[in-house]
Amino acid sequence: MRAFMIVTTIALLGIFALGLAYPLATVILVSLTGESGAPTLDVYRRVFASGYFMQALAETVMFCLVTSFIATAWALPLAWRIGRNGAGAHFLQTLSQINFAFAGIIYGMLMIVLMGNAGVLALLEAWLLGTEATRGLAFTAFGLGVAYLSFQIPRSALILAEAIAKMDPGLPAAARTLGGRGPAVTFLVVVPILRPALIEAAVFSFLLAMASFGPALLIARSVTIFPAVIYREFTGFLNFGNAAAMAILLLIVALALAGVLRLLVGRATPFHTQTDAT
Repeated sequence: MRAFMIVTTIALLGIFALGLAYPLATVILVSLTGESGAPTLDVYRRVFASGYFMQALAETVMFCLVTSFIATAWALPLAWRIGRNGAGAHFLQTLSQINFAFAGIIYGMLMIVLMGNAGVLALLEAWLLGTEATRGLAFTAFGLGVAYLSFQIPRSALILAEAIAKMDPGLPAAARTLGGRGPAVTFLVVVPILRPALIEAAVFSFLLAMASFGPALLIARSVTIFPAVIYREFTGFLNFGNAAAMAILLLIVALALAGVLRLLVGRATPFHTQTDAT
């Protein structure tokens, strides 16, 4: 048994080294190497000096923050039904889990089929009303947002559902006994209890959106998505240094957000400790 554990540990370390450590070290090295092969920060200076790259990063962060907030709020009713094992809970959970099987680019294709220039909505509108208001809606910020929400909401719901399933059902019931009503119970009892899970779901949704570029490659027109810009720099223009430096910037944003998550969850912990003690 001991030999098996040693071999398994060595294998896992090897997979980690080949799958994460080596590629990450390579990206860092490329980002810090100039055309002459000497160490330099010129690539980072070029990236920071580019208004296009910085605007793309800012637009992406803002876009992902907005969609993450909407996805977390929208996922809460769905998660409540799943976590409380309400009617259709198993069906909803299965649909949410199936979401993991789809690549991001699939959602871009679905938006084109649904809201593209010749999409289902455009054809129905032309047939029923004779107008073209929804034609090309997939290529707007709204269409891109719907594509991102399509995979953010189910995954956020699964995180929240797990926390809801562990929540003491007597707390909302006690609040209603004391005279609390629907919205008041939700915002004054349920939301504070679920605060760590809500933060986790929102941050996970944000990180997921920040790393996704499949839908953006197909339908992003009004919003410039930073990971898609990295992809084009790497595969289209062969600017490996720019792509590597931009990828490191994206990684820094993710690590910073993970630190914020730990800070916020740490502040929320005393509330739960007090609640459990009570």
